[in-house]
Amino acid sequence: MVAWDSALCAMENPWLRRYAVLLATCTALLVFSGPAVSSNDARPLYSLGQTHIWLGAAVGILTAGLAFWLRQLKEREWLQRLVWVALGADIVESMLGLVPEPLPVPVRIAHSLLGQLFFATTVAIVVFTSKARDQSPEPAGNRALLRFAATATPALVLFQVLLGVAFRHGVMGVAPHILWAFVVAIVLVPTLAATLSVQHAGLRQAGIAFAVVACVQILLGFSLFIMQAVDADPTVLIVVTAVHATAGAFTFAATVVMALLIRRVILSQDILSGESSHVMKSSTSNRQGKSFGIS
Repeated sequence: MVAWDSALCAMENPWLRRYAVLLATCTALLVFSGPAVSSNDARPLYSLGQTHIWLGAAVGILTAGLAFWLRQLKEREWLQRLVWVALGADIVESMLGLVPEPLPVPVRIAHSLLGQLFFATTVAIVVFTSKARDQSPEPAGNRALLRFAATATPALVLFQVLLGVAFRHGVMGVAPHILWAFVVAIVLVPTLAATLSVQHAGLRQAGIAFAVVACVQILLGFSLFIMQAVDADPTVLIVVTAVHATAGAFTFAATVVMALLIRRVILSQDILSGESSHVMKSSTSNRQGKSFGIS
């Protein structure tokens, strides 16, 4: 529990957290500008493609800077490894994005998915470099429901993101993406209930953030479907598509943070239960020893 709690505590340098927030913000802008390059043949906002390229370069430099900064701190080796893995993923994503036009569909899908995973990682890094508000372990509530929220919800949301990427790149129709949105909406209710049942400020906030952003994303998705049906202006379509894709990235990132915090709460409870059991056994053994005259 000590190791896990220390992982969620603020590092002593507050600038590290601000740097992590800057990295996550630039990555969010990178996700937002991506659909302007690939979501419409007319491409009235294709000039944003240059912005996307420069943002990609900035994100790579910031990620490398964070990796070297953490190395200088000489602590939290697992976090250093996480940032190095994120840097490697960013390099691969950049190389995929630099493939000469026209990009093959599998390359475009892989590029988009890596961007979603990378953004979720940057948000998790922000959490890991933030000051934990509640360090004392809290009752875990419905543990089965919490475990479901920590494992199934991120997977379901990631699959929904994958369906959206596949539709945007013309691999499949919109029907699977819409149908799976109903699945995510159904799962949203028990997930929110599970997070709100725990007296943990960070976990409750992550659950509420997931619910709010997921609802916004679903509403944007249906609005986009209606706009495409009435042949709306291409510029408006691209802007709404970009916002919708960005909302999907925030939704997935919220589920990742929520899953990490749930595992932290459950792990704390498991360790405390083990310690309590050990103390009780020791106390019982001492009492038995004294009853037999054992000092």
